Amino acid sequence: MTFGVCLLHEQPSVVQTRVLYREYFGLFCGPPHRLFGKNDIDVSELRNEHSVSFESDELNGPLSGVAHLRTWLGMRSVPRGLSSNLPEVRRMIVTNIGIGALPVHVARKDVQAGLLWQVPPYDSLPAVDIHILTNARRSLNSAEKLLLDLLNTELDSVPLTERTYSA
Repeated sequence: MTFGVCLLHEQPSVVQTRVLYREYFGLFCGPPHRLFGKNDIDVSELRNEHSVSFESDELNGPLSGVAHLRTWLGMRSVPRGLSSNLPEVRRMIVTNIGIGALPVHVARKDVQAGLLWQVPPYDSLPAVDIHILTNARRSLNSAEKLLLDLLNTELDSVPLTERTYSA
């Protein structure tokens, strides 16, 4: 691997990493769910709820904040559905396979369209950093070098606060 974009839980020793952007994950349900459209939801109403999630949503994984949130809420520990694909996790939420976590900025359009409903908590949401990885032991072709130079120039000039999607 010369470079890539991914989630990380721990920095690998053989590659360099930089935070590309930060996003916040909220919990959502779909129209068939009993909490859909309901305001003033108490967090206790999420106890024993079924969930769906990403394959990397583990207590020791890159989405550990989401896993800790589910545990804190007392949701069922084994998700009904898992995927590494965001549109697939979204589909499982919309069709009521379970409540699931999505980046708030990604789900916003579906909330406005009436396909998703955010459930608590609404504050102190798990932050997830998306990283650029580079491997100094691999040589870059001219296109890769140009792209990484452009990305690094932007990352050097734009503070993380301006590369953070608001919750």
